[in-house]
Amino acid sequence: MVSLIRVTDEELERLAKKRGPRSVAAEVLTELRAQRAKDRQVFAFRYGPYWFTGPVPDAKAEADLSGWAGEDEEE
Repeated sequence: MVSLIRVTDEELERLAKKRGPRSVAAEVLTELRAQRAKDRQVFAFRYGPYWFTGPVPDAKAEADLSGWAGEDEEE
């Protein structure tokens, strides 16, 4: 079963350095910094193969994410 994992800034920076400036980790890091520059309290997350930035999701948002990712895997 896939679960939501918060990726620390340090881990994200390490992955971006290791995988290069065009990697998903580097793109997520860039997006995270842009959102924080607007004074937003956001974090990086992984859900299976998916990466995203945003506030810490509540239980409903996490359930919605689980349903969305499950639908995508069925296709």
